[in-house]
Amino acid sequence: MHLLKPLSKLKPCFLKQTSILAIFSLLFIVGCKQNNQTEKTKEVTQQNEETLNNSEISGEYSVNTLNHNTENLGNLIFDFNSENGRLAITTDCNGISAYYEIDDNNLSFSKAASTRKFCEGAMENEKMIIKVLPEISKFNFSEKKLELLSNDNEVLISLIKTEKSE
Repeated sequence: MHLLKPLSKLKPCFLKQTSILAIFSLLFIVGCKQNNQTEKTKEVTQQNEETLNNSEISGEYSVNTLNHNTENLGNLIFDFNSENGRLAITTDCNGISAYYEIDDNNLSFSKAASTRKFCEGAMENEKMIIKVLPEISKFNFSEKKLELLSNDNEVLISLIKTEKSE
């Protein structure tokens, strides 16, 4: 029944212990909240870095090499749109599109879709692009050059930024 005693009748030692316990509990709770805010700040910073990487590669590129081939590339243009994460590829015949996602230095593409016009002699590059897109997992980016790499760091597609994008 001593729990029902008014606070004024409690021993001063008990009040002192209770006050100290309350202060330490409050400090513990405040400390946990500050640690949680630091973790949230780190997450936001990482998201901003990913956005910067994505916007850096945004723009139009002409193809320099396609699976080690530098000849008969025609007019292949890769257009990366960072706003919607979409890649649009124009060729001499058809259009190809896929969504892409960047995470650090990793790059992945959705399954590619393309128009299906028949153009004699112009479809080999389109077939090669559709074949190598799923194999791309990384990228290297410098001021005007974008290299799309396999998991083994093999350059599958080498792109040069066009003047229109600058």
